[in-house]
Amino acid sequence: SMLDLFLAYSLMKALDGDTQILFVGDINQLPSVGPGQVLQDLIASGQIPLVELTEVFRQAQTSSIVLSSHHINQGKYPKLEFVSNQPKSDCLMYAAQNSQEGVEAILNLMSNLIPNLGFDPVQDVQILSPMTKTEVGTQYLNLVLQKLINPPSHDKTEIILGEMRLRVGDRVIQKMNNYEQEVFNGDLGILDKIDLNLQEFIINFNDKLVTYNYTDLDKICQAFCITIHKSQGSEYPVVILPIFMQHYPMLSRNLLYTGLTRAKQLAILVGQEKAISLAIKQVDNNQRYTL
Repeated sequence: SMLDLFLAYSLMKALDGDTQILFVGDINQLPSVGPGQVLQDLIASGQIPLVELTEVFRQAQTSSIVLSSHHINQGKYPKLEFVSNQPKSDCLMYAAQNSQEGVEAILNLMSNLIPNLGFDPVQDVQILSPMTKTEVGTQYLNLVLQKLINPPSHDKTEIILGEMRLRVGDRVIQKMNNYEQEVFNGDLGILDKIDLNLQEFIINFNDKLVTYNYTDLDKICQAFCITIHKSQGSEYPVVILPIFMQHYPMLSRNLLYTGLTRAKQLAILVGQEKAISLAIKQVDNNQRYTL
């Protein structure tokens, strides 16, 4: 579903007439950022052979993440187990009445439940928000999560970019493709070193060290919490999803489905049942033109 019109055009143009191509995708996820809905329109055309996977096999039937994602796609409210110290399910719900309670819940989960279940809050958990603004958006959550996960220290160098304070040890995300350094939009890394004299900083992307200068600061941002859109195409051991009515402009079925299916082992929804219900009912019917 992330394949936009321009990329599809370039791909097809590069193939010769004898090439056989197989598209594998999920039209229930978020549509491409660029124009068109290539995969969905190819299927709707009825002109290409199609195999659709619909059966939930026995191995996946034990996963509430899988079952809940199917329920969401069918427009049904999923059966979610409420958070406890000894959860029986891999898909949990922490009911919070307002955003302030939601922020406190997320910090509590990161401090207590996540480590108690054997997960590393720094390495294993990704918080995914529907949007950047509001008290439960990425900007504010990154601010409070940095204080919790990577607090200031005399041996941690910092640089300030507008309202963002980057600190050695921060989790960061690459915001655009850089083919020369082979880092791409959505890549996650850890800020490894800041050299104030050379005005350079080094990010560790899975043991690959990449050096930036200060003019590249706009190409990265903190990533303790990122948007669901940024997460598409990735997966994480644990996902925490804040879903509140403040996210109303972005709430939709495919957004919730995409966020939930980023989790491999544990998903925790934090928020209001009313907001989750609204997201499930809200089907994105915006007209896209693929031709």
